[in-house]
Formats: sequence, structure tokens, C-alpha cells
Amino acid sequence: MISAYDRNLARRALGIAALVGCVVLLVVTATDEGGGFSKRAALCAALAPAAGGIGALAAARIARARGESRALEALGADPFRVMRGAVLGGAIVAAIGPALVLAEVADLEPLFPRPAAPSAWIAEPDGGMRDAIRGTRLGPGGVLEVAARSPEAFAGAPIGERRAAVGIALVILAVAAPLVATREGGSSGRAAFAALLVVAMIAAFQLVAAGRARAFVVCMPPLVLLAHALVSRYRAAPPR
Repeated sequence: MISAYDRNLARRALGIAALVGCVVLLVVTATDEGGGFSKRAALCAALAPAAGGIGALAAARIARARGESRALEALGADPFRVMRGAVLGGAIVAAIGPALVLAEVADLEPLFPRPAAPSAWIAEPDGGMRDAIRGTRLGPGGVLEVAARSPEAFAGAPIGERRAAVGIALVILAVAAPLVATREGGSSGRAAFAALLVVAMIAAFQLVAAGRARAFVVCMPPLVLLAHALVSRYRAAPPR
């Protein structure tokens, strides 16, 4: 059952996470160099779990600072049960990310950056030149035209596989990020773990973009985070 305290904590986490999400949207809009709505949606979707985690973390910190969680735990409540509202509020905002991806609203190209392939100009019988990689053609009169692109330009995992993989990864993050954020513990260790996770996620996206790994490798770092959250949840609490 969801108690009144759970709803209050969820509203607190939801409000903070929504505020962080608005800041993310403003930053993405100001720095994407006119990428368009779908590309902005992809970047916001990737950052939505982070916003949800920050909202849950802030709500949990406020509850502990006010003594609310300590009072409930002193009455015998499980620490995870006390923070259930914060997890729920953060997860609601975090779930916007996979929703944008799986609804095909977001263009995933910004999440899989690839270095530009070298040009491959081919002379044509009419005196023109065609770049098979970039899909441009220089006519005899010096006019640039759009031409067919080489299959090499589309190397990598299929777009459907990428969308499914990113959607699953964001679903896992939408659950794991608030769970880890509300766990009581040292902030330095948590920050180091988060930094390693971000590096692993970036490396996974780069490997997929380069065609060196299947798209579902992007699900591995979120699964590690979820396993870490569940182990922390069921591990015996240290003596106080």
C-alpha cells in the first residue's frame, strides 16, 4: 500500500527531478546547434534517468536531514520501504527516457557518434565526380548534387536493434538509478561508481557506433548498476 508519507516523498522527488529535467532540456536546446526536435529528444531521453536519480537522491537527503527516515526506521520500518516514495517519484521522471525512445520520437543518431569516413570520389563518364561515402556528386558544371550513398556509410547495428537496445537500457536505468540514489552510504564512493558507469556507457555507445559490438552491449552497464542496487538492498546493514 502507498501511504501518505510515500506520496509526499514521491511528490518531492518528482518535483526536484522535473526541475532538473527542465535544466537538462534548456542546456540541450542551447548547445545542440540546431539538431532538431528528434535529436534533442534523444539527448534528453539519455539524461532522463540521471534527472530521476538526482530527484530521488535529493528527496532522500531531505528526509534524512529532517529526521523523518530515522524516526520511521526507529519504529521498525525497513530502510528501503521508508524511501519507496522517493524511488517512485524519481522513476516516473526517469521513465520518460525509454518512453521517448520506444515510441520512436527520438532520433538515436546523436547517441551513436561515428568519425567521418574518408571521401571516395569516383570519376563518371560525363566528366562529373561522385562521393560514394557522403552521397554527393559534383557535376561537370561544378554543381553539387545529392547522389546515392555507399552501403559502407550505414555500417553498424540496424536502427531497430539500436532502438530496442537503448530502450531496454533506459528502462533498467529508470529503475536502478533511483534505487542506488536513495541508498544510504558514502557520497564519494557513490560518485566514483557513477563516474565509472558513465565512462562504461560512453564506451559501449562508441563500440556500437563503430560496428565493433552488437547494440545490446549498451545494456551491460545498466545491468551492473541494477545488480549493485539489489545487492545493496539485500545485504546486511553495517553496525551503527
